[in-house]
Amino acid sequence: MFPIGFRELQVDGHIHLRPKVVSQYLLDNMFEAGVQKLWMVLGKGKWDIMDYYSDGSQFGGQIAYLLMDKLWGMPYTLDRAYSWVKNSTVLFGMPDTIFTPSDTFAQLLAKHRETHADVTLGIFSTENPYKLSPVTLSPSGQVLDIVDKPAQTNVMNTWGCACWQPSFTELMHTYLADRVLSQEETTLTDVFLAALSAGLTVRGVHFTQGEYIDVGTPDDLVNAVHRFSKN
Repeated sequence: MFPIGFRELQVDGHIHLRPKVVSQYLLDNMFEAGVQKLWMVLGKGKWDIMDYYSDGSQFGGQIAYLLMDKLWGMPYTLDRAYSWVKNSTVLFGMPDTIFTPSDTFAQLLAKHRETHADVTLGIFSTENPYKLSPVTLSPSGQVLDIVDKPAQTNVMNTWGCACWQPSFTELMHTYLADRVLSQEETTLTDVFLAALSAGLTVRGVHFTQGEYIDVGTPDDLVNAVHRFSKN
């Protein structure tokens, strides 16, 4: 719920500026792509998020909420929504990130449908792949490999959002059900690689003119505050 930049709010026919929280940039991008319902998975004590967004009507679409007593990692959090999204095309993004262009998801979804991929990753150039998840792509856009936080790499990008079919939702559900919870975190990259091994089609769209900001890191937080406070 950290505020970065401003949003316009119409009150009695007048436009007022109000603080815009980080996660709203993600929601705006999703709703612009035509998302019909947005699911938020919340941990204990996150009632301020529900209070802020309510049913989503003031933010461009429908929002529903799911709760988890303990957050085991991103894939398990996503799997919490399995019963509600298992037959749908899913758009995924992380609420502590901001990426451009503002129609990233619309472009990603269009390419996803065009190629009939099981999974399509939104990929962004970065100078700090060592902190993120660089993706090796074939010339045709096929994902060949993904590495989380590599010690060394010549791949100067990272995946930052994704779109997938029910085939991947089902694979992730089965993959997690077969794993034993341990101290070693299961990442979404692990599941993407499992999808590759299982023969699913995993593709990437490189937004070469786009930008990816992970507000969870101090340097990017300062960058985002300076940049979006001017808008």
